[in-house]
Parts: sequence; structure tokens; C-alpha cells
Amino acid sequence: MGLTDAARRLDSPFVDGQWFGILGYRSWSPSKDWVAGAAFDFRIHRQFSLEVDAMYRELNATWAAVELDGALNSVSPAPVVTFEFPVLAKYRFTGEKLRPFVEAGPAFRTTGNENFYPSHYGVAAGVGLETAWHGFRFAPVLRYTRWAKDRLPSNQAQSQPNQLELLLGISRASETGLSPLGRRVSFGVTAGWGLTPDVPSSAIQFRYYNAISPGSTDFVDYTEYVTGVLNPMVGPSLQMHLWRGLAFEAEALYKPLRTNVRVTQNDNGAVLNSGTYNAGSTWRFPVLAKYRFRTDGLRPFVEAGPSFRLATAGLSTYGINGGVGVEFRRGPFHIAPGVRYTHWSETEALGTHYARNEVVILTSVYFGGPARN
Repeated sequence: MGLTDAARRLDSPFVDGQWFGILGYRSWSPSKDWVAGAAFDFRIHRQFSLEVDAMYRELNATWAAVELDGALNSVSPAPVVTFEFPVLAKYRFTGEKLRPFVEAGPAFRTTGNENFYPSHYGVAAGVGLETAWHGFRFAPVLRYTRWAKDRLPSNQAQSQPNQLELLLGISRASETGLSPLGRRVSFGVTAGWGLTPDVPSSAIQFRYYNAISPGSTDFVDYTEYVTGVLNPMVGPSLQMHLWRGLAFEAEALYKPLRTNVRVTQNDNGAVLNSGTYNAGSTWRFPVLAKYRFRTDGLRPFVEAGPSFRLATAGLSTYGINGGVGVEFRRGPFHIAPGVRYTHWSETEALGTHYARNEVVILTSVYFGGPARN
């Protein structure tokens, strides 16, 4: 259960006074939120493990108009459905019946029915206590998450970036080492960086009325220069080892879409605005067939398959991937750097043209699965 409000208390008055008897808007959280979902705990050592959670949470918020006498009008619920995915390194201290533990790592979330616009990433840390009873593990934990700033400003509601949750984990006790899902399944994390920008460079000219000089009929010409930024991506990945060097791989990768924007006045070159902006965020889901060639030491591989992503800002929702790389083993981990190309289907992106061809450099770190395949 969430111990903190999902939305911040905000009062947004109109700059110019009032509008038809309305002074502005107010938003707040009417209640605390419930959190529920599934957890996967992958033991790397008796005291150290990697935990991945998939939790459902509805961020409760309410929006209302504020009248001249302070009364609230048009009170409306404005919830946002989210799924949170913390990826946590967990360390258990020794103990006979009670085992204290600490955990920390990145957290990601998807959002739907966007009555407001919570950010998609943050960092989480927690402390808890684990005990076993009749073959089950019970682990109450107090977890703090710091979410990044909301993606878009809103005069209706904004999420609370500091979240404190009281959670109870219940799982079947198991000590299966590095293969919690069996010898044919391995789990890991994939991270990478784009080698091509998501938004091609462009220059758009526009004209504004010169409101600085009252009565003037002059117009001022501006140019907006947009330059794409090379963006990172990260997320969990799962491999199903089928036969010898052949495997099936699925990933869930989060990637922000950032651009550099600079606006200049044409007649004198003065820079009116300049900065890096988050044009949106995406979750993509590559589904790949992967073949490793059987050699000693480094094992080259090729991969190919479709890719899907959540509909965001008019982006296309499907494409096709192809990639190459090498895999090697260090201790219990399989490390696989590579390069991947993605071609996305055609899209009409609500005023923003996104690149359809994408090249990224990625590195995956896996544990579990067969010792040699």
C-alpha cells in the first residue's frame, strides 16, 4: 500500500484573474493507493539476489475548478493506471529465523488513460525482513521510490515524485541457485545507446506579430532548429534456450525521446530559446530468434524478429529487428554486446517526424540457463 499521496496538492490560478467566475483549478489525491503484482527473485548467491517486480497501481487524483468564493465546482476524478517495474539488487543479512535485507535499483513504469502525465523512470531503495513458514517466505518491506519529473506540465494534476510504500512479499521458498526457471531459461538486463537520433534534424520558419510595440503592424520572423539526441535504453530480458545454439529472446526496453531545440530571430540571429526537451517516452518489446555459433571462447551470434512498442505521441507500434554480436562468459554471467538495426513502420506523429530507421549498440547480461549451449 502507498503511504504517500499519488498527486501533489496544486492550485493553478488564471494569470489574468478569472474566467466566467472561475479563478483557477485545484488538484489533489483523495486517498492512498493499493499496489499489487508479481515478483521474481533470482538467487545469485545465498545472500545476494536480483528481484524484478511487476506491480499494478492506480494513481488516484481529483481535479476541480475553484470559484470566486473558494467553492469547488466540476469535481472530477482523474486517475492514471500504471504498471511499475522495479529492478532491484537485494542483499540478505545472515540470521536463523529472521533475515533483514536491503534492496536498491532502477524503477520503470507504464501509464494509461493519461489524465495527467507521470514520468516513466526513477530509482528505488528499501529495507525489510524475511522469514520462512511452512515452505513459504514472507517479506514485509518499506520501499522508497524517487520518480523523475513529470513528462509534461499540467494545470490539472502532477504526480508526487517521492513515494513511500509498505509492501508484503509472499513466495514459495526455493534455493535453486542460478536457474530459478529451469536450465532452459535465463534472465538478465539489456542496456544500450542509440547510434542514430530518433528525430531527424529540421529547421522550421514561422512568423509572430510584434506585440512589443503597441499599434505596430510589423511581424518578426523566427526559425526553430530541431536536432535529434542519441538516447539510451534499458530493461529486463528473458531467453528460452531451445536447441544447441538456438534461443528465443524477449525484451522490454524503456527509451526516452529527447530533442535539442533552438529558436533564433532571423533578422539579427538572437537566440530566444535553447534547450533539450523530452518529446516522449517509449516502451518497446523486441521478440527475437537468436543463434549462437559454436566456437571456443567468444561465441558470435545473429538475431532477427519483430518489435512492438506502446502507442505514444503518434509513433508506429511495430517494426522488424536484425542484429549481430558476440557472447562470452565471466563467472556465473553471460555477457553479450552487439549492434541492432530496427526498421519501424510508417507513422504520422502529430507534428513530429520520427526516424523509421534506428541503429543501437546494446549489451545484455544474463544468468541462469544452460552452462553451455
